[in-house]
Amino acid sequence: MPEIKVTPLGAGQDVGRSCILVSIGGKNIMLDCGMHMGYNDDRRFPDFSYITQNGRLTEFLDCVIISHFHLDHCGALPYMSEMVGYDGPIYMTHPTKAICPILLEDFRKITVDKKGETNFFTSQMIKDSQELCILLETFWERMNLKAPIYFSTGLTEKANHYYKLFITWTNQKIRKTFVQRNMFEFKHIKAFDRSYADNPGPMVVFATPGMLHAGQSLQIFKKWAGNEKNMVIMPGYCVQGTIGHKILNGQRKLEMEGRATLDVKLQVEYMSFSAHADAKGIMLVSPEQALKELGLNEHQLRFTCRVQLQDPHSDSDTLHRIYTHLKSVLKGYTIQHLPDSTVMVESIVIKLSSSAEDPNTKVLLLSWSYQVIDLSYSQLLLNIRKKLTCSR
Repeated sequence: MPEIKVTPLGAGQDVGRSCILVSIGGKNIMLDCGMHMGYNDDRRFPDFSYITQNGRLTEFLDCVIISHFHLDHCGALPYMSEMVGYDGPIYMTHPTKAICPILLEDFRKITVDKKGETNFFTSQMIKDSQELCILLETFWERMNLKAPIYFSTGLTEKANHYYKLFITWTNQKIRKTFVQRNMFEFKHIKAFDRSYADNPGPMVVFATPGMLHAGQSLQIFKKWAGNEKNMVIMPGYCVQGTIGHKILNGQRKLEMEGRATLDVKLQVEYMSFSAHADAKGIMLVSPEQALKELGLNEHQLRFTCRVQLQDPHSDSDTLHRIYTHLKSVLKGYTIQHLPDSTVMVESIVIKLSSSAEDPNTKVLLLSWSYQVIDLSYSQLLLNIRKKLTCSR
């Protein structure tokens, strides 16, 4: 069996910019090419520099396969093809091929219009919105509710068009109901106009994008955030850096454009309605159990830093002095001096050895895991430098 090499170019440690390079049998296949909605710089796109520094990707990749039309899975396609350089085959399903260009064009519009005046909607919203619309439509009908429900202009029409067109791709329940009634023609849900945000009385508004990072949802949020009678319900995961992520983590003062401060007084609720989960939810198992059942060995991603320091003492003496110094200055942290000549500060590993050319030159290796703790390796390095400099 040929060796399979899997390399995450994006989404290896977070949600967003999904992009996996699979190399097998002399072929290189890219699975998804997404973007990260929490960044506005180069971190928004996958790290294509791993593949090529100055050449085109066409010479390296055999094909690209897009799993579905969410922007975190397909949003970087224009950047890859036009900026990096790729004109090879790209494969996707018929629904994804139909919806993907609309989402990419909509994203282009909001990128040009930084003021958020374009009605931007996300791919996840297309799927989630239809399910939420069906739920609310049914509930409003059964309870005879009169409060209006509004939706971002254009989203319902476009999404409904493709759901009707690709009805055979929907689940069995929807297909059966479609014979008697078109579930995507709503009585209680109307198109939203910006002026409606100032109307008195209760209303429900489906506004996009769902992470409140731009567009109509952000405009409505800024208008309604100061009233404690209002409520925002976040229906899914929000990536770090977005307004949605900040308010879900309890932040009540937000710095907006132009360094203006927005006080958040409205109620914030979270309702898991992820498009990445099955309708019945996901069964949670521990990582150890999952690895055991799959027959895999656990591998932890760690980062390392090598630093050269001058110190005339022996390796064991130098390491012991580092250990005692860190114990004295880092109160409240677990610090261990292990038998294998290793010092550990929480999950940070410190190893020390002498240079082969000069015994007074110590090579210090710091290794830390991806998990963020409130002690950085730079703090440790600063403390160690100070100790060795002062005690010669």
